[in-house]
Amino acid sequence: MAQFRYRLQTLLEQRVQAKKDAERALAAAQRELRAAEDELAAGRREQEALEEKVRRARVESVSAGAGGSTGQMVRFRRDFIAKLQDQCSEASDAVRAQELNVAEAEEHLASMRKELAARSRDVEVLEKHRAKLERRFHEEASRRETADQEEMANVMFLQRRKTK
Repeated sequence: MAQFRYRLQTLLEQRVQAKKDAERALAAAQRELRAAEDELAAGRREQEALEEKVRRARVESVSAGAGGSTGQMVRFRRDFIAKLQDQCSEASDAVRAQELNVAEAEEHLASMRKELAARSRDVEVLEKHRAKLERRFHEEASRRETADQEEMANVMFLQRRKTK
């Protein structure tokens, strides 16, 4: 009996490979998003720590000012607080920039999910087509075999009849 051969097997294999590539790309996009979110969380922690430093420095400056400090100490504390505020501002800018990176990573992940869905549909369509053709092939082969058996039975019947 003849074996079923799917004429689009090469295309099916290409689509399966494209689906696997899309799965790998999706996994990479998920890793990128996790990394970006971790970096954002670290940036936010750093920003909060700097804001707390600024608050403490201001409290210390106010309490030290009440004790009667020299002008040079007041300038030093003011410069120190200004430097901390600059660092806090830079950390805030870095957090905003990282939030944009996270948003881009989320968009990229969403596009990779759509890509994987499209590739999965492509493979599913071809696999259904293949299954349908294979089922038809086997049904046709069964019909031919049945017809051949009926023909052989008729031939045998006619030969027996002639011999009697």
